[in-house]
Amino acid sequence: MKEIIVQSLISSTQTAVMQDNKLVELLIEDNIHKKTKSNIYRGIVKNIKPGIEAAFVDIGFDKMAYLSLKSSDNIKNGMEVLVQINKEAVGTKAPRLTQEISLSGRYLVLIPSNDRITISNKICEEKERFRLKKLVKSLNKDNMGIIIRTEAVGCDIDKLKQDFEMLINRYKDISKEFKLGMGPKLLYKELDLDTKYIKDNINEEIDKIIFNDKNKYTEIKTLLSNIDKSYIDKLILEQNKDVFDLYKVSKEIDKALSKKVWLKSGGYLIIEKTEALTVIDVNTGKFTGNISREETMYKTNLEACEEIARQLKIRDIGGIIIVDFIDLQKKKSKQDLIKKLEECLDKDKRKSEVLGLTRLGLVEIARRREKDSIDSYYLRRCECCKNDFGQKSINSILDDLEKEIIRMKEHTAYRNILMEVTPYIYNEMLDKYNDVLKKIENKYGVNIEISQVTNINQKGEKIIYK
Repeated sequence: MKEIIVQSLISSTQTAVMQDNKLVELLIEDNIHKKTKSNIYRGIVKNIKPGIEAAFVDIGFDKMAYLSLKSSDNIKNGMEVLVQINKEAVGTKAPRLTQEISLSGRYLVLIPSNDRITISNKICEEKERFRLKKLVKSLNKDNMGIIIRTEAVGCDIDKLKQDFEMLINRYKDISKEFKLGMGPKLLYKELDLDTKYIKDNINEEIDKIIFNDKNKYTEIKTLLSNIDKSYIDKLILEQNKDVFDLYKVSKEIDKALSKKVWLKSGGYLIIEKTEALTVIDVNTGKFTGNISREETMYKTNLEACEEIARQLKIRDIGGIIIVDFIDLQKKKSKQDLIKKLEECLDKDKRKSEVLGLTRLGLVEIARRREKDSIDSYYLRRCECCKNDFGQKSINSILDDLEKEIIRMKEHTAYRNILMEVTPYIYNEMLDKYNDVLKKIENKYGVNIEISQVTNINQKGEKIIYK
């Protein structure tokens, strides 16, 4: 059974994809610090750096965005440019821009700046590739660039035409808006993560889509009515309930934040993050097997490959990953292990590359980093031990507070709540998150009181009904 579970809270919207009660993907939309990837802006070029073939562009952010240039680009300081964010700001790095605008529909992606029609590599059947290209060419009178997505398989001309015309009209609106007014401006905002995921991935394999917010439920219902009305039957509304708790997602997230991950066989992974890379250590643990030592290690390593691919996807780990598999003696076993790891990583939409074994027998993986990993949302730097992910983040504390209020309202008559927190969190909340607390109070009709306590528990907060 495959389910999509959307938990809408004041400070975040989180989307979990569960396959047979196991978390396979997690998307987090920070409602306090909204994502910007794929948004389109009118920007002003502020600083051209010929030495690195780049320009810094003002798109209305506190920090200048980075635009890579080609030698043929005729760009000058003060010029207005139409740009799209293709990589979120990560840590201290500025957001990256592109001038090659792309607009994504359900079946097609429109790229107005080129004239090529390309097709997803996942569409393998030559007859279907030829059919789809022929249909799209008949629609594309202005010879714009188009990518035919995997979801287009089996589509008739009417569905493709509807998608194509929607994208053309969207681009015309953006172009018109670009010419109106002056200065940096947001011209197009990408769909929320949950909406975009459902639009791109809805199919017969999805059994249920569960929501706890009526507005989001209605939005997706409207979206699906334009795709396939039969999909509406998959929607379930659990109004104002903690659906992550109800459908056992919270337990899966706790596992994803743990350094130790158990394998079914009794072996386990240790996942350690540093500033430069991620290290994964594979251990046999409780697994002894009934066969030779080499075979036991080989089977544990094969099982670890699947779990490593799953953990990289769930945790959204990017950059350089070093895996210390259990030592194998046979050359063929090592080759089969690398092949298995590549197969597991190929299932991930995010580009990954297995760079092979190092001289120390370690496996090196490079996975494209598009945004911060999930622990940067749930965890924060500890002010005492300076561990980067040593304490619960304020976002996580606010989410837990709202979920506790949901439980309080459902099961008790209490309407006042006291949350005791450390002095650091107390000051941060009053300084930066007071408006979020007010929104939670208004949403549920409760009163929230925050107090600071020095000797608080390890979680960082204590919630008391009053």
